[in-house]
Amino acid sequence: MSTPQNRNYIRTNRRGWPQKMRMKLVARDALVDRMQRKGWSNRRLAKYAEVSPGTIDNLIVGRTKAVNTGRTAELICEALDVPLDVFFVPEISCDASQTVTQRVSA
Repeated sequence: MSTPQNRNYIRTNRRGWPQKMRMKLVARDALVDRMQRKGWSNRRLAKYAEVSPGTIDNLIVGRTKAVNTGRTAELICEALDVPLDVFFVPEISCDASQTVTQRVSA
């Protein structure tokens, strides 16, 4: 699927990701391998995923372990024709784990 040329086009969030849902990259080597096999550059993938090229660069070299939105992870996987759970898993934030702990102890 190619990105539309119209800048007013807005992709819908099909899965309804929460605004602050971070997705942790768990298969960096597989991501790099898949990009090479499909012929996608860092810049091309960044454009498709609607993020800066630095975001993709940082994921690939390991400076960043997660992306800030589930939608970004979804677009990366969509571009490479891979199911979301192959490369990413939801990252549990400190706030979320504290809430779960408070519920259990109550």
